Amino acid sequence: SSRSSSHTQQELTWARALPRRRAAKFMGFSGRWLGSAAAALAAALLLAPTAEGTAQGALKLDNYTFDKVVSLPGHTFLVKFDQSYAYGDKEDEFKTLCKLSYAVPMFLVAEVPVQEYGDKENDDLRDRFKLTKDDFPAFYLFNQANKDGLRYSGDVKADDLSAWLRRNGIKMPSIGTISDLDEVVQKFLKDKADSHISEATKLAEGQYSTDRKAGMYVKIMQKMKEKGEAYVTGELARVGKLLEGKVTPEKKAELNDKLKILNVFTLKDEL
Repeated sequence: SSRSSSHTQQELTWARALPRRRAAKFMGFSGRWLGSAAAALAAALLLAPTAEGTAQGALKLDNYTFDKVVSLPGHTFLVKFDQSYAYGDKEDEFKTLCKLSYAVPMFLVAEVPVQEYGDKENDDLRDRFKLTKDDFPAFYLFNQANKDGLRYSGDVKADDLSAWLRRNGIKMPSIGTISDLDEVVQKFLKDKADSHISEATKLAEGQYSTDRKAGMYVKIMQKMKEKGEAYVTGELARVGKLLEGKVTPEKKAELNDKLKILNVFTLKDEL
């Protein structure tokens, strides 16, 4: 019986080591073709799906892979430092951000799970960045311009994190709005030029002709040109009041879309 138990334990140990063995083997093979930097990323990608508790769309990094991955030339990484098996509203926001990021070229979201007890895995990385458990989750941006990591200090909301990433040159999609038209709005807010309204109209009638939100941008720009910035403030209040009343699900969805677009006009210099 003890011999059987010993065999079982050995099998478990071997099985748990499989992902790392597979990654190590791949590193040796791919390094000849891709170079050590790309091989490190390939290994991290191999390990990520096997890591329990890792959000979909996020790489799991540890004190072995962290420096190799975040120093990859030409890539940008948003890294979350957090407790192992994080949960709750902030983790849900992070998962939303991960899903949004998949379409952004040369940009990856990663996470470093820090164990507070036991083996204290990755606690050395926590200490290196002078973090305490009260700081979790903590987010850092790594790229050529921020080799030591640029820390995010805002609310842990997917839309706030996306806005911060856009301010730092990452082409993150907007949440509930149209990023191309968001950029036109930012230009329009600076000088209210008709050329920006024309640019928005072209996008609304062309590339985004099937998205009802696109036409809202144009109408709001036209009204703002005519009535000034007070139009947006008044319209936000009006739409908010309508949403407090009794409206059909279809009308509610339309009003919520308009509210999101109106809010874009309140975010000067975000992009």
